[in-house]
Amino acid sequence: MQITIIPKKDLKLADDLQQQILNPTHKRRYRTFGCIHKNYNKEPSLFIGAYDKGKLIGIAFGFIKKSKILLGEMAILENYRNKGIGQKLLSFFEKQAKKLNKKYIELGAWGSAEKFYLKNNYKPLIFVQIYHQDVPKNYKQLEFEIIKETNYADSKRLWIKKKYNPKLKEILKKKFNAYNVIYLFRKEFWSRNYF
Repeated sequence: MQITIIPKKDLKLADDLQQQILNPTHKRRYRTFGCIHKNYNKEPSLFIGAYDKGKLIGIAFGFIKKSKILLGEMAILENYRNKGIGQKLLSFFEKQAKKLNKKYIELGAWGSAEKFYLKNNYKPLIFVQIYHQDVPKNYKQLEFEIIKETNYADSKRLWIKKKYNPKLKEILKKKFNAYNVIYLFRKEFWSRNYF
């Protein structure tokens, strides 16, 4: 097993692998291959591959976003899961990210991945997206600690600090009339507040 920076010649293969695993129904992509390629050219050290006897079996793709490193994609072929490869990929990725002198790593996760990042000392935040016309008038009085709030053309976005509870996403979706609620996970490179 080898964990290493993905060579440029393997980038398309790595992108195909992550699409096969993370987007098996071929829905509209969040990040095109053009975006992946552009970010690879900016910082190839954040594109990590796990190889088994020369075969690419797992990837982690990262992107620099101002003061943070975004772990955008992480995927491992199914028959290689639960063998510690994800832990090795994440550890290698974190070492590469620390070298870039940014404040923290952040990522979005769902399902069993949420517990994986908690186990690896990532702190949870809840990210809520609400169409402007659906924002409750009393949203600031709903007894949740909103630590960041932004307005985009299509929606209001809230970051909420709350202890991890997998059922909380559905509760918040209803209370805030949200169209999307996910956990974000963050690991800081030194101790400080969330924002």
